[in-house]
Amino acid sequence: MNMLSGIYHPDGGSIFVGGQEVTINSPVDATKLGIGMIHQHFKLVEAFQAMDNIVMGTEGRKLGARATSAKIREICDKYGLEIDPEKYVYDMSVSEKQTVEILKVLYKGAQILILDEPTAVLTPQETDRLFAILRKMKEKGCAIIIITHKLQEVLSISDRVTILRKGRSIETV
Repeated sequence: MNMLSGIYHPDGGSIFVGGQEVTINSPVDATKLGIGMIHQHFKLVEAFQAMDNIVMGTEGRKLGARATSAKIREICDKYGLEIDPEKYVYDMSVSEKQTVEILKVLYKGAQILILDEPTAVLTPQETDRLFAILRKMKEKGCAIIIITHKLQEVLSISDRVTILRKGRSIETV
């Protein structure tokens, strides 16, 4: 997943997006291809508002606070996400922080989302809510890759499962 998101460079194989072979040399390349990764350990600036974290490193910073907040709320409405764009990260629950991470990649136009152990820090109720959001995102055309060790989650959310062992693909079912 680090290769798909541009963090590592593959030393073999091919990557296809939309049926076309692509080269991903950096996270910028991945973003341009509509790929976004939500890491297990959040990469947020605690002293900033949700909105500032979401638009950091994008052209959205030039829109102005009102327009940026409106765009974030539009994305939230589309996918069933709930967040106050003006809320400071240090005042957020773990679930809210994860929502900000998801919004960061959606704001940049991601249609392929990679979530690394997204439920590791969530309660069962928060996990159910996250899965409802992911199902809605799927309905809206997003492809979602989830990395997890929890078999019950795999069975409840997945259309297709690839089993990896020691870096090798064992089987896809």
